[in-house]
Amino acid sequence: MSPPAPPQLSARVTQELPLISVELSEALVAEQATLRREVLLWQRWVRYLALGAMVLLSLVFSSTLDDALIPIAVIAFGYVAVVMITAWALQRSSSPAIEVWFPSLLLTADIATLSGFVYLTSAPQQMHRILLLGFLSMQLGVFYFGRRHGVLSAGLTVIAYLIATLAISPFVPGPRAGTMSIAFNVTLFALISTVLVYTFGSFRERMDSLRMYCKVVERGEVASLPQLGAERWPDELTLLARSFQSMHERLAEQIGSDPLTGCMNRRALESRLRGDLRHARRRGSTVAVAAIDLDHFKEINDSKGHPVGDVVLQQLAGIFKSTARDTDAVARFGGDEFVIVLPDTGWQGALTFAERLRRRVDDYTFGPPGTPMSITISVGVALGRGSDPISSEMLLKEADNALYKAKTAGRNRVFS
Repeated sequence: MSPPAPPQLSARVTQELPLISVELSEALVAEQATLRREVLLWQRWVRYLALGAMVLLSLVFSSTLDDALIPIAVIAFGYVAVVMITAWALQRSSSPAIEVWFPSLLLTADIATLSGFVYLTSAPQQMHRILLLGFLSMQLGVFYFGRRHGVLSAGLTVIAYLIATLAISPFVPGPRAGTMSIAFNVTLFALISTVLVYTFGSFRERMDSLRMYCKVVERGEVASLPQLGAERWPDELTLLARSFQSMHERLAEQIGSDPLTGCMNRRALESRLRGDLRHARRRGSTVAVAAIDLDHFKEINDSKGHPVGDVVLQQLAGIFKSTARDTDAVARFGGDEFVIVLPDTGWQGALTFAERLRRRVDDYTFGPPGTPMSITISVGVALGRGSDPISSEMLLKEADNALYKAKTAGRNRVFS
């Protein structure tokens, strides 16, 4: 049976991380919803402050204050009511729909309120102030919520401007702007808006990509890591992303590697295996695991000393890494036990690989100069199919059981 599909994410998530687990997908959705909620609650104070500034400017500079006072008060109270109700709903409800629709609702309220104030206090030839004030709302929308909200804000601003200049009678007496002037204002606004939406939207998407990179690293899904810092036109954010990725790779080398052999350590291998199994489930493929144990390694340490034993382990790891493919993962689980993960490999391929590995070890002369020795290995092979509900722990257990059978059957052999 196929695994359940992950929850629907935004376009940014699916574009940057096409291969993520259900658990990571849910974590990203929850984190994104929490961020939206926090931003909307914080922005209500900015909206209150902006409304106060608009009211103050209207009281000071309006030439028709007596006639506009009641409409301005109605608009101000209505806007405050919308902001307060949305804040109340955000604080008391956890519905994902709130975080999705409330930004658009508040954006519409912003544009309507700004346009209402300009219409009530400005002459018809000054309606372009709607476009100027619309830039503020558009930039906040695209920076915090993405390009879709920036496009929505720009579109609503143009509609409000055209309604105020062409569709309704002016509130403040005066001649209307000419058709060519209106067309020029709209065209100029559209050009500048396009640049701002693209620029801020690209910045927002790259910040989201960096945030998702951090979440993937936090949850250990290294197989799903996106590529950072590959922008066509690099800037300071690109340099930050590249530095972050380099730092993570360096730390991963130090934390996820066995210091003696340079192979993965157990923790890194288990994380890698979980990711390979998730990919196998999506593609309907297989993952093979080869558990390897050095035969009679204790005798080497006891008779020749641990330094010689360390040299043998390093030489053995070199054979494993040179035999494995670039897509395979070689790990030292501790002592003389190694594990190799073989993604997209079936039974025949895994057994052929294990036998080739056994022969190469059997034919190699180990030890430091002057103390040559022959060594053999026992190999246990297990296979995880994408269609099977098997975990990484279960697959490693099966490989270990096969290894035990190989050792009890006489060693220097492959068992599955």
